[in-house]
This record gives sequence, C-alpha cells and structure tokens, in this order.
Amino acid sequence: MEDDPSNQETEAAPTVGAPVSSAAGRRQAPGGVQTFGVTRSLRPGQVPWGWRDVLYAVLIAAAPIAVLTVLGTVSSRGTTTTSQAPTAGYALAAILSTVVVDVWLVFWAWFFSLRKYRLSFASFGFRGYEESSSWAVAAVIIVGGVLATTILGNVSDYAYRRIVGPVPKENVVTIFPHTSAGLLLFIVLAVLVAPLLEETFFRGFVFQGLARSWGPLLGGVVSALVFAAWHQQLSVLIPIFGLGLLLAAAFYWTKSIYTNIAFHGVFNALGILAWWFVHTKG
Repeated sequence: MEDDPSNQETEAAPTVGAPVSSAAGRRQAPGGVQTFGVTRSLRPGQVPWGWRDVLYAVLIAAAPIAVLTVLGTVSSRGTTTTSQAPTAGYALAAILSTVVVDVWLVFWAWFFSLRKYRLSFASFGFRGYEESSSWAVAAVIIVGGVLATTILGNVSDYAYRRIVGPVPKENVVTIFPHTSAGLLLFIVLAVLVAPLLEETFFRGFVFQGLARSWGPLLGGVVSALVFAAWHQQLSVLIPIFGLGLLLAAAFYWTKSIYTNIAFHGVFNALGILAWWFVHTKG
C-alpha cells in the first residue's frame, strides 16, 4: 500500500539569512544564497551571524586592549608628566597603533562571521550599488547626515559647557602637530584608515549581527552605543552616538559599506579643517 503523501515529511524552507550547506561549501538555499551581500534585494542584517557572535568578538578583541590600558594607567600613576608639543614621529606611531588595534578588531569580526559561515567580504557590505539611483540617495544621506551630526555636536558641546564645564579637546586632536606633516598624517588616519576599518567592524559586522537578532532599529541603537563607548571620551559620547545611528541607517538603506566609508571620511575631514583653521587663527 502506498504512503499517503499528506503523511510524508516535507523539508522546511530555509529562512532568509539561515545558512544551509551546499556541495560547494557555501551557505545556500534553493534558488540562491540567502545572505546579504550575495543575494540581491536583501538588506544588511540578513546574515547568518547574530548577537552571540558579536559579543564573543567584542569581548575577545577588547580584553587585551583593556588589560594594556589598565597596566598603562597603573604604571603611570605617581609619575609626573610634562606636556610636550606633539611631533610627526609621535603622530606616525599613533597611526600605526591605531591600525594594529583596528585590524585586530576586524580580524575577530571576520573570524566570527565570514570565516565561520564561509562568506566573502561582500557580506560586510563591500559591494556596488544595486541601482544607479543609489548614488544620489547616498549623496543625500552623506550631506544630510554630516549636517545633522554637526548640529548635534554643537548642541552637545553647549549642554556639556552648561552642565560640566569647558569642553576638552578630542583625544585624537592632541596627537598631531599643527604642521603640514601633521595635517597629512591626520588626514591619513581620520579620512582613510579609520573610516575603512571602523565601518567594517561597527557597521559591517556589529550592526548586522545585532540587526539579525534584534531588528535594524534596536541593532542600530546598540551598535551606535558600542561605537560611542569605543571612543572613550565623555564629551563626544552623544555626537558619536548620533553619528553611529546615522551610519547604521546609511548602511541599511544604501546596502553598501562604501556609503559609510565616504560619510565617515567626509565627517572627519570637516573636523580636520576646523582643527586646522581654528588653530591657525588662534
């Protein structure tokens, strides 16, 4: 007697972002790969990794950095320090150390996402725009986002002065000498290096993993908090948080990390111009 087809088990269809093994070793589902960066029309956050992968990567990456920071603080306690003008050599050393730290972050992001699920960097958002109109959308987002973040920064500075006192300089500003060499090194760090590596980690990895688990809104808020906390300076906590929110939104709507890199680079470039000309006038 033949089995009733209604009693036969059927294989559940894979959900978007859920990895399904294929003969080629890629995470695939019938009809194509169900992962952002590989399948068209999917948005950031439709990826296999989730909040646990993000948590593991952040904790493992941050642990040695936190230990070195504590050791440095303890070793310098009780010693007298004299303020010295920054030099190009000191600035270059700061760039190299930043590169090492950021690459360390990106490595663990890759380890708990792309390596684990056998994906390419396209799933971090390194992909072109799907539609030609996305260029215009990206341009509007960048211009509007920079303007909004600048206004938020001014409001935050005003509130900080009223509540706390004078707004201290950002830590990074004190590293670079106000010379042509210092300006060039500042541009290399803030316009080229930081946007590329930070956007890869905070938006390509952290935001997407949190968005996969908690949705794009909460994922954007929490990833922005992590981004702001990483800068370790209270006076810029609110504007950096706002910047993180806008960068998450930019990534989500344009579906390309290149928008974020450009946005982040333009924002930092304007800050460098302000540093250069205000210092010159002073």
